[in-house]
Amino acid sequence: MSSHDTGTGDTGTAAVETGSGTGTAGDTRSGTVGTGTLTVRFSGLRSGSAPMSWGQQAIWKSINWLAEEAHYFNLARVVALPGGTTTDGVLGVLGELIARHEALRSTFTDGPDGPVQRVYGSGSATVAVHAAPADAPGPPDEADAQALADRLAATPFRNGEEFGMRYAVLTHAGEPVWLVMVVSHQATDYGGVRVMEAELARLLRGESLEPVEWQPLDQARHQQEGEGARRGRAALDHWERALSTAPTSHFDFPPPPDGAGEDDPGRFVRLRLASVAGAVAAQRLADRCRVSTSTVLLTAAAATLAAYTGHDRAVMLLIAGNRNEPRLQSMVGAQTENALFVLAPGEGTFEDAVRGGFLPTMSAYRYGEYDPAAMDEVHERVGRARGRKLDLSAFFNDVRMRDRWDALPDTGDDPEALLALRAGSEVSFIGSWARQDAKYFVHTPYCPDRLHLYLMADTHYLPVPVIEGLLRAMETLLVESVHGKVTPAEALRGLTLPTADRAPDTGA
Repeated sequence: MSSHDTGTGDTGTAAVETGSGTGTAGDTRSGTVGTGTLTVRFSGLRSGSAPMSWGQQAIWKSINWLAEEAHYFNLARVVALPGGTTTDGVLGVLGELIARHEALRSTFTDGPDGPVQRVYGSGSATVAVHAAPADAPGPPDEADAQALADRLAATPFRNGEEFGMRYAVLTHAGEPVWLVMVVSHQATDYGGVRVMEAELARLLRGESLEPVEWQPLDQARHQQEGEGARRGRAALDHWERALSTAPTSHFDFPPPPDGAGEDDPGRFVRLRLASVAGAVAAQRLADRCRVSTSTVLLTAAAATLAAYTGHDRAVMLLIAGNRNEPRLQSMVGAQTENALFVLAPGEGTFEDAVRGGFLPTMSAYRYGEYDPAAMDEVHERVGRARGRKLDLSAFFNDVRMRDRWDALPDTGDDPEALLALRAGSEVSFIGSWARQDAKYFVHTPYCPDRLHLYLMADTHYLPVPVIEGLLRAMETLLVESVHGKVTPAEALRGLTLPTADRAPDTGA
């Protein structure tokens, strides 16, 4: 929870005082007992209102679409506190973090002229305190902290009324052990969370930090004029040209008879492939083709989708961080937008497709920053010209924040060793949802000793066995391409392909 009022000035302070709340009367999942709340106050900081930046508008649209299910976007983090840290010390660090980053003391609403961000120069944030039971055998561990984080993340943020961070401290014998934070995706993206994590570590060590020179208010102004506006217009032009000839949808076939019903509460299903062999192979192919492992994985996801749905090109949206400029490296704020990736895998091997995927990947990220409202107009205009609504519902997101795995085995040049590793790969069920705004969403987080490749898909079109088959096909493309030649069509053998009963999809 938070309270706020408008302040002035460019610098300020944050004060900490004990709150009057009673906390939560017990948390059986985290093994802690709520003992109260503390308040972090800030004052004398810059304030103001402005249209949301493009990145803020992009996530605002998705959060509003999901409504009460928008907790799906919440980002939960737990931080182990160094020994000797005091509760006042933790709260002082949080106060400094809030003072540094305007996104952590902002609210977001729809205004008469469009979505608006409002930054508060003074106000307060509440920190819940959860104490381990007196008879606990030891201090709370990471599982306890994560359970509390998951609980705090299970409720969507009221972005027009509360600031975009929830805080809690887990204590043992009166000493703080864990800091728990839940961040609204409206407040920031993964890049901004990484900034906060790095700064928290430095502040907890007692280090001083340089001022933050660029904030979301600055970014919003930059996008309305000059180079920022020109870049946005160039992106719109690029998308309009590409969408005029690309497939309008990958899901232009009748749903299979065993697909889920449109109102099925578990219609959207996520599975995960865990594959040591896939990681080893991705690195080998990246070295051979002189591209990143992210390009290799993206090409596998795109080529598999195109081959399965019967299109000669794949059209996917990438999650573009848009943080290449130095001033954006330290900004906490929502900067992410979708980037348009169009790949023609051709009739050659998967390795050929990987080599051909480099330039489309670079082009996608180059044109990934634009005004979302203007982009909606581009979609509508292209759809009218082509006689059908565009369905851009296939996504890829690499959230590893690094290009290599740190703990992979060395298989040398032995193809049998790689195949033996693949025998240990597993596909697991992760979860299901009633509604999502994607029909095919591949993402990969970092794991040091294997590839974790997730596929969330619409079972109205892609039943669960097909989702698993698509993940296995991606792995086949990776592994068998290291010591041989394989095409996407060959990797899909054994899967029943959609019927070809679809209307022609020609360019305008």
